[in-house]
Formats: sequence, structure tokens, C-alpha cells
Amino acid sequence: MLTHSTRAGLNPAPTLSRLTLCLLLTALVTGCGAGVDEVPKGTVKGTVKLDGKPLSGARVNFTSGTAGAGAYADLQQDGTYAISDPIPAGDYKVYLSSPGLGDAPPDESGNQEMKDALKGVPEKYQSDQSTDLQTVIKEGENTFDIDLKP
Repeated sequence: MLTHSTRAGLNPAPTLSRLTLCLLLTALVTGCGAGVDEVPKGTVKGTVKLDGKPLSGARVNFTSGTAGAGAYADLQQDGTYAISDPIPAGDYKVYLSSPGLGDAPPDESGNQEMKDALKGVPEKYQSDQSTDLQTVIKEGENTFDIDLKP
């Protein structure tokens, strides 16, 4: 005959059941927590035009306060760009800068080519503080074409 001793107010459940319950809970917590840190990410590509003509020699910048991320790509001769390394999904402000300058005004560089990169681009599109260009990056591939008017 099997008997269980009980201590004041404790459940007399057998030790094997407690061990099984512990292992099951550990597996559940570990299995469910694996995807918690994963954030949806996406890539973005597009074309930048100024008054209908491809813009080249500049850099297109994406910054997000909500996703806490940023990325950039240099414009090609045909005005295309591609950010192929995935960035977190979210809302992004988009602005243009000279390559290598980030958010610095183009006149702070002695390089004439860098100064000319933003020639004709309205100033409001040259800073993350003043731009009104915005996009939402979703999981997967995204396209964001820009046609600036002087």
C-alpha cells in the first residue's frame, strides 16, 4: 500500500508529476520566447527624380524615430537606389544629402562634386528636420519612388 505524507497545507502530488510539470513549463517558456525579439524587416528600392529627370550623385537617407533605425543608399546615374540590407519595418522620414555628408549642409565640403549633388534640390528635402517625404517600410520588398519639384 502506497501512502503519501503531507506537510501542513502542501499538495501530496508525487515527485514525478512535479518534475514533469517543471519540464513542460520550461519547454513552453523557451519555445514561446524564441520569436519575441524578432522584428519584421524589409528592403527598399526606388528612383529619385528632380522635375521628372533622374537625380544622381546624391544620397537618399531613411530615418525612423519609431523603429529606432536608419539607412541610406547612394543614387546611381539613372536615379535608382537600393537598400538591400533589411531595416526594421516602420515609419520613415526620407531626405537627400551629398554622399558622405549625412545631414551636413553641402557648403561645408570643399568638394565641388559633393556641392553639385544637391543642385536644384529644394532645401526642405535636405534634412530630416524639414523633409515632408515619408514612407512606411513593410516586411519584405518595398518600392519608394520620389519625384521632387523645384
